[in-house]
Amino acid sequence: MGIKEFAKSVLTVFRVSQKPSRETYTTFARITLIGVLLLGAISFLVRFLMIALQGGV
Repeated sequence: MGIKEFAKSVLTVFRVSQKPSRETYTTFARITLIGVLLLGAISFLVRFLMIALQGGV
């Protein structure tokens, strides 16, 4: 893929894309927040269990 083809594809994507609605944006924000919170909770539990199994601090 040359530079011309790449530039054409980038322009096509810009023409087709559109700004998300407020509802879509808030849905994606909620999904992302839930994912971050779940990852944090899982890592906290794993760390807590590892400390408990090793016998303290």
